[in-house]
Amino acid sequence: MNKHHSHIIIIGAGNVGSRHLQGLARIDREIDISVIDPDQASLEVAKERFQEMPANILIKSISYYESIGLLENDVDVAIISTNADIRRSVVEELLCQVRVRYIILEKVAFQSVKDFRMVIGLLKRKHVKAWVNIPWRMGSAFKKLQKEFAGERRIRIRVGGGAGGMTSNAIHHLELFVFLTGDTNLSIETSGLDKRTYDSKRSGFMEFGGTLVATTSRGDELVFNDDKESVQPSIWKISSDNHCYTIKQSEGKVVSAHKEKGWVTKEEPFSIPYQSELTHIAIQQILDSGKCDLTTLNESFLLHKPMLESFIQHLSSITGDEHKKCSIT
Repeated sequence: MNKHHSHIIIIGAGNVGSRHLQGLARIDREIDISVIDPDQASLEVAKERFQEMPANILIKSISYYESIGLLENDVDVAIISTNADIRRSVVEELLCQVRVRYIILEKVAFQSVKDFRMVIGLLKRKHVKAWVNIPWRMGSAFKKLQKEFAGERRIRIRVGGGAGGMTSNAIHHLELFVFLTGDTNLSIETSGLDKRTYDSKRSGFMEFGGTLVATTSRGDELVFNDDKESVQPSIWKISSDNHCYTIKQSEGKVVSAHKEKGWVTKEEPFSIPYQSELTHIAIQQILDSGKCDLTTLNESFLLHKPMLESFIQHLSSITGDEHKKCSIT
């Protein structure tokens, strides 16, 4: 490993981690890569997915480890794509082992406000800058929407359908909500959530169903409905007094209409880039400027905090027990 090459590591080589690795295969500068996961099978899948990508001579080395303790070199950027339940301990272990300049955390960042605050404090003491990987705002389609809705007095977002993944995807929609409105002062209402939990696709984690409502201090509203009995694909409607966009992600389409054009509808292609198409962009931005288009950890805390507190309160109300964290990822 050459000390003149940027050292990028990925901790957690599961589905998302392996897509990050594929993204690094697109990098535009010389780097060394380390991938860490205690599960040898996950490391093998990551290797296979990396080998599916076109060869890149700028990747000078790639190493696979089963333990953070095997790392010996300082790290420029660490991508931590473990499950949320162990993320705090992984960050702590990593920073005890090597020096790290920057960190990208997968979402949901942590399962409790306490863990979030502890990591924010640790990173501040260690002078490490961090972001949360909620990457919709990196895509050109959402950047276009942000420009379209800039200056609108009140923005409304409706997300409906089945299999929406309430607990795992709510942070995405809250992030988009704030990205479009520019208002991080959120209130979240969970009285419309189902009075039960559901098994997550990932073993050991849980999901909610029903309706979550978020509002901003100026009156913008997000309504996210996850109907567990519906097989209908998720549809998003984003509107204001002057614009309306209906996004049919499963069909790769968006239908737009505008007041100044008499609300005549227009259908266009719509797509959200895959993680494997984004990771190298964020890494390049960070290495070039110490900044990137992702939300900083401190900014993301302003969204995670009300969401986590609302989810934990709802979980406590339906179980009758006091909970300090919510088993989501």
